[in-house]
Amino acid sequence: MKHIDTKSRINKTLCLKEELESFMNYIGLDSKMQELKIIEIWNECVGDAISNYSTPVGIRKNKLIVKAENAAWRYELSLKKEEIINNLNKKLKNKIIREIIFV
Repeated sequence: MKHIDTKSRINKTLCLKEELESFMNYIGLDSKMQELKIIEIWNECVGDAISNYSTPVGIRKNKLIVKAENAAWRYELSLKKEEIINNLNKKLKNKIIREIIFV
């Protein structure tokens, strides 16, 4: 388990946002927050047609797992993979997604 150094933080002005992000990373919530954010912005990033037939189901090691309705949609999505990755990362303002796996 990591040790949090509290002595170096005494009498210092801290940025609450940075401290919360650090704490969430420490306890492992940052990846869950990203998953929730991706689910929230999926429709906006891919459009109604694609979002009606696909759903993001999780993230593992910068790989987004997306459930597609059938093989035809998996193929269609694979053709748009780079565009979807770019749209998601742009919206997240961070290069979180490096790969998409369609299932």
